[in-house]
Amino acid sequence: MAKSISCKLNEQLNDQVNGKAPFGAMNRRSFLQGVGATALLGSLAALGGCASGKTEGQSQSGAANTASSSSLTPSNTLECDIVIVGAGGSGLAAAVEAGEAGAHVICVERESAAGGGEAGVEGIFAVGSRVQEEQGLTDISTGQLIRQELEAAQQRVNGPRYTDMVHNSGENVNWLLDHGVTFESLDADNGVIKVFHRFTEDRGGTGYVPPMLKAAEDAGVEFHYNTLAQEIVKGDDGKVTGVLVTDENGDVAQINASSVIVATGGFAEDFEMVAKNGINTEHATYVGMPGHDATAHNMLITAGAKDYSRNTSYLMALAVPGLPGYFENGKFSFLLGVAAPYSIWVNENAERFVNEDFASVNAMLMTVPTWPNTSTHIIMDQKMLDIYMNGDADAQKQLEDGLSSGEVQKADTIDDLAKAIELDGVMLSDTISQYNGYCAEEDDADYGKDAQFLMVCDTAPFYAFNMTPDVQVAIGSIQTDRNFNAIDDQGNPIEGLYVVGVEGAMLWANIYTINIPGGCNANNVNSGRTAAKHALERLK
Repeated sequence: MAKSISCKLNEQLNDQVNGKAPFGAMNRRSFLQGVGATALLGSLAALGGCASGKTEGQSQSGAANTASSSSLTPSNTLECDIVIVGAGGSGLAAAVEAGEAGAHVICVERESAAGGGEAGVEGIFAVGSRVQEEQGLTDISTGQLIRQELEAAQQRVNGPRYTDMVHNSGENVNWLLDHGVTFESLDADNGVIKVFHRFTEDRGGTGYVPPMLKAAEDAGVEFHYNTLAQEIVKGDDGKVTGVLVTDENGDVAQINASSVIVATGGFAEDFEMVAKNGINTEHATYVGMPGHDATAHNMLITAGAKDYSRNTSYLMALAVPGLPGYFENGKFSFLLGVAAPYSIWVNENAERFVNEDFASVNAMLMTVPTWPNTSTHIIMDQKMLDIYMNGDADAQKQLEDGLSSGEVQKADTIDDLAKAIELDGVMLSDTISQYNGYCAEEDDADYGKDAQFLMVCDTAPFYAFNMTPDVQVAIGSIQTDRNFNAIDDQGNPIEGLYVVGVEGAMLWANIYTINIPGGCNANNVNSGRTAAKHALERLK
């Protein structure tokens, strides 16, 4: 059921698709069309001025391309100034920035519509925006915000990159406003300071994607949908000169450009990569947008970029398999992991392994202590469950569905509950008994749970919720410099190659700190614009 989050969002985008065109068969579209039917078209595009008459094997700079060693044989060669791979949040920001500066830009997108993960993003962080100024919020300390983030990350992230993102954030949101991006509110989200600019309808698919796509179209950016980038092309001098792409018909084209900006949204869909971070993916579910696998990561590594994936952080949450997800009004997805701190969490050995109120500090910590587990169960007695349910009819219906599927178990004794979830009955009884003792003493001697959440588990019937991770976004894939140039293993920038958005993010390490709400999206916009500006300088 949780997988339908991405499916529904993608269907909403695809409903607006208005046509497709393979390479060599594209028609010029009027840039005066409104956002309505053209907002998320399946393909855009006239390659006007982007003639394919250049000598094959030559880039704009005249350097010989190294695509001859590839197993891909291009049937067409296109020319432009900047090629952008991915039409999500960061890709659209880069496209608008470069297109409005007069560059000839081609953007390729593997899906049938623009938006990517941005379609489901709720908002963006900023300090110093016009929205805040209008509300009199002019005294927010950027230094304190940055310090808070660096300390939460145990100083394992790049300080200058944080200052760039935060200090540019207000101007970036003002730039979005100038391009028609709409917001419905300003709030604190998970924090305490009003820095979260919430998109109209709480969704980037409404507030961000349509106006930014229109701005890119109006600037002359050419979009090719259903088109997968597969290989970075370099000249003999090591500079990047383009990219090899394959369209939906299997036709290969070489797009030559001064710079390539990769904005592909991370690799969360590739569980082999996710597992390398120590996450047990056996029962995990991917609930992000489609197309976020390791194709781009592997393409960039092959091109000589330095791997950052050992530090990847994730947007993840715990959920009961088969029950509605968070964005589907799910009552046991995400919420159960943060809103029931009085519950008891046990692993496959029937052991407690964490203070169950820990996620109140940062909801993105929710899955971390469960990563090594073979199984994770949240245990509650009837009085705990009554508190959690609070008379909610939707929650009751979902609970009954969970009981019917077996993902939620109910029993009159702890021993019977252990049998139902295939745990050792003696061990589970001992764990609950020891926990109840800590409750009586108001002191969790094992994990230090706050005494206000210590609640004796003794009121039958007892419930066990089987919790598995929902994986949405992987943040951090390739190492980049301050301009979002990909760097090689020696720390040198790979000239002409940029990695932006979550693929090139180095602001988080292993955990998305989220104390700056919307920081990931602020990085999307900032990195896209920064890379585009640097690529424009190279054109000069």
